[in-house]
Amino acid sequence: MQISLEEVIKKFPFYRVRLKKGFFWYYLEHNPKLPRVERDVRYPLGRLHPNLGKRFLFRVRYWQSRIAIEFCHVLSDGTGGITFLKALVYDYLKRKGKNPGDPGDIPVDFMSGEAAEDAYNRFYKSPLPLPDKGREAFHLKGKLLYPGAIMITTGIVPMEQIIREAKNYKVSLTAFLVAVYIDALQELQDSLVSRNTKKRPVALQVPVNMRSIYPSKTLRNFSLFVMPEIDPRLGKYTFEEILQVVKETLIIQTNEKAISKSLSRNVGGQRNWAIRIIPLVFKRLLMPFLYTRMGENLCSGTLSNLGLVRLPEEVAKEVERVDFILGTNPINKTGCAVCGFNDKLVINFGSNTRDKIVERLFFTRLIKMGIQVKIEVNEEIRKGKFKD
Repeated sequence: MQISLEEVIKKFPFYRVRLKKGFFWYYLEHNPKLPRVERDVRYPLGRLHPNLGKRFLFRVRYWQSRIAIEFCHVLSDGTGGITFLKALVYDYLKRKGKNPGDPGDIPVDFMSGEAAEDAYNRFYKSPLPLPDKGREAFHLKGKLLYPGAIMITTGIVPMEQIIREAKNYKVSLTAFLVAVYIDALQELQDSLVSRNTKKRPVALQVPVNMRSIYPSKTLRNFSLFVMPEIDPRLGKYTFEEILQVVKETLIIQTNEKAISKSLSRNVGGQRNWAIRIIPLVFKRLLMPFLYTRMGENLCSGTLSNLGLVRLPEEVAKEVERVDFILGTNPINKTGCAVCGFNDKLVINFGSNTRDKIVERLFFTRLIKMGIQVKIEVNEEIRKGKFKD
């Protein structure tokens, strides 16, 4: 695995970087070191080493037959991460004496140019109207686990069953899952707050692969969020009403003109001279406030659908399952990541609190719809096998 990693990272030079502090901004520079494969630990997605100036912004870990990669969002998004993982697995199988066959869309040569471009700046337009600020959303309560701990609740469902249910409602799989998640959060808030006038919006961040909107082949980070939400002050929403809101939001907010406002806001801040001349030491004081005020405070959680992971036939024979997991934050506390492989859809909830009520409400809804769900919890499947 170490040999494969050293070979594959040469093909992705834009990942062979480290984060450095400048006088005005953080910046990425080439890292002359080689990344090292690490043994997996009990809790994934732990904080990267504080000394980022010497470390990579990703990890490769292993345990028995499992290969895991963890990416910092500064470096890439789900599309870039899964592409790198495919290349790593393909090279590893070859070195183990397997015959992985034709690589298909798996990169096997040196990548630069389009794959390394900063697509945010490429498609930035001159200042546009800012997105609506929004209201502070409903957030889960509960005591946080100790730093670095993450509880993972996994639901494995037959792809055919859940796709059929989404089609029955005439919506996409992503819209269906987002609606189930919002409905679960609505029920939770109803149990905690009786007066409608005191209730907060229930909103979910849904990452959008910007490559589906703009003609870019970058493997660096190129994603933004749309945010379907309901306003419980208006009364309880039926599941069908939630589906309608989600369906319309995903159509309207992923329109190129609509999402360009978010792109303009994100890139415009870097180009604004009044902001550029502020020393980094002062920017760092403002960043946590802006991150909370303009991001996490406005949503109740995140649902990210990586989609169906496709592998060449000979490679797929060697792969049992593919998982996708999101990191957590102290405000939202829980996030949902989804990916499909072969005939199974894997739904992972990552949480930094022991309270599993949202996960229970979510999967109970699927079961009541007649969808079979196999549940796993990382405390059970990893107990006694890993060091903290």
